[in-house]
Amino acid sequence: MKQTTHQFSKLLFFSGAFNIVLALPLAFPILHAKYLRFLWAVNQFLALGGREIVPPSEGIPALLINTAGIDLVLIGVIVLYAGFDPLRRRFIPLANAVGRTLFAAVIGYYVLAQDVARLVLVIGGIDVIISIGFAYYLIRLGNAGETN
Repeated sequence: MKQTTHQFSKLLFFSGAFNIVLALPLAFPILHAKYLRFLWAVNQFLALGGREIVPPSEGIPALLINTAGIDLVLIGVIVLYAGFDPLRRRFIPLANAVGRTLFAAVIGYYVLAQDVARLVLVIGGIDVIISIGFAYYLIRLGNAGETN
C-alpha cells in the first residue's frame, strides 16, 4: 500500500500546484486583469467560444476576484500539506473533491445560462478528474485498512 499512498501524494501535490498556479495571478490587483485577458486569448486560440472575459476594473467585483485568488491559493497550500501525509489528512482531499465537483457544476451552470468563455469547462473537467482520483485513492486506501 506504500506505492498507492505515494501515488495519492503525487496527485495531491499536482492538485495543490494546479490551484496555486491558476489562482495566484487572481490574488493581485495589478495582475488579475492581465491574467483574465490572457485566459481569453487562450480561449480564442483554442476556438472554444463563449462570451469574452471582461476583467472588472474596480470595486467589489475586483475585490472578490482578488479574494477568490487568495482563497484558491490557500486551498492549494492546504492540499499540498495533505500530500505529505494523505492517510492522516484524508478529510482534506475528501472535502476538496466535494468542493471541486460543486465548482464544476457551477461552471456548467454558467456556461449554459450565461455563455461564459468555454475555457472554464477545461478547468472544470480537470477538477472533476482530480475529484475522481481523490475518491479512487480514498476508497482504495480505506478498503485496505490503512486508517489513522
